[in-house]
Amino acid sequence: MKILPLLLSAFLLCACSTSANLQNTSPPSNKESLQTYADNAQGFSKARLKNIDVVMNKYIDANKLVGTLTLVARNGEVVHLSANGLRDRENALPMLEDTIFRIYSMTKPITAVAAMTLWEQGKFQMNDPIAKYLPELANLKVYVSGKGADMVLEDAKSPIRIIDLFMHTAGFSYGFTGSEVDNLYRNSPIGLGKAAPDTVLQELAKLPLNHQPGTKWHYGVNTDVIGFLIERITGMKLGEYMQQVIFDPLNMSDTGFWVKPENVGRFAEVYGPDDKGQTILNENEPLGDFMSDPAIHNAGGGLTSTIGDYYKFAQMLLNKGEYKGKRILGRKTVEYLTSNHLPASLIPFAGDAQGEGYGLAMSVTVDQNQSLFMSSTGNYGWGGAASTYFRVDPKENMIMISFAQFLPIGFHPYHDEFRNVVYQALVD
Repeated sequence: MKILPLLLSAFLLCACSTSANLQNTSPPSNKESLQTYADNAQGFSKARLKNIDVVMNKYIDANKLVGTLTLVARNGEVVHLSANGLRDRENALPMLEDTIFRIYSMTKPITAVAAMTLWEQGKFQMNDPIAKYLPELANLKVYVSGKGADMVLEDAKSPIRIIDLFMHTAGFSYGFTGSEVDNLYRNSPIGLGKAAPDTVLQELAKLPLNHQPGTKWHYGVNTDVIGFLIERITGMKLGEYMQQVIFDPLNMSDTGFWVKPENVGRFAEVYGPDDKGQTILNENEPLGDFMSDPAIHNAGGGLTSTIGDYYKFAQMLLNKGEYKGKRILGRKTVEYLTSNHLPASLIPFAGDAQGEGYGLAMSVTVDQNQSLFMSSTGNYGWGGAASTYFRVDPKENMIMISFAQFLPIGFHPYHDEFRNVVYQALVD
């Protein structure tokens, strides 16, 4: 299984540039075009919306990003959709509306929705211990101090609950830091990619938790575990269940855990920095090359998608569970999913997330006045390791999505600027 060396390398790389405009590209041959809505401003200044392309091209012209695709929607209509740069620099292929991206951790909200369809059916409760469904994860130990043979562990004082998985408060890790626990993750069969599908949970159980369950926020393989929970409850492979309850109803025809052969030509290349900071093609992609159906459907970061598909998913959330007559979740379920569940003592969940709480598999703004960006209290979203990003703002009835393929996210803060430049364009 490639849960870690995949997502690990996602945090160790970065990307670059060039420009092409959507108007100069042919529309997707097999997809409904979103561009037809672009003339409806819905309370946005069209002149100010043009600043989005100015910002994107700034990064592309500086050879920091190779290409971007950005979308803004309000009141159910797309008011901005623009492709800039290239999806494949080496072959001079332009970014297109239907380009397929590795969305990595933007998989997490989709996994959360899949799990919530089971919650609605009473298949599990949020306070249930995960060992009730995944007995491999019973009796876990918690790190206290030391390293190697001198490492001190203690028993977990309370069981990990399912809601701890959604909130990243279980104590699991990803192996991203230099901590003693993360060193163990990186050198485990999981971290080395040597765990088989039927042994992943057993290997995870051998690793100590970072902290006592429920006491801290710590980003880790929590959503990956939710994927195993879904498979255990349904008896289906994760992608099959997602296809049944999300992708088919929403017509997300380009979303899945691998790219079909007929669509490979639309799959963007992924870039990152070399040791001199220059943008180069990344040949060691997290989670592999996505060219075949993986043995493990990675619930925390394994999906590929298009901006059009992800817009449908985001609009479903903004519509409180329904899109074009297809209801995925109930209204109150979506409200629960997208509300903060962290106690005040754990807010912000990270040092660079002022004003941010955490819902189920994505962050939620709890105080717009504390945010580092223009915002609205109650907006929610998340990003992916290769610089994909989305936010949904119920107060403004608005969605913003920016897609690039540069590892790691945050190396170039283009999505932070994207967020601000979208809000500055609101004039109603």
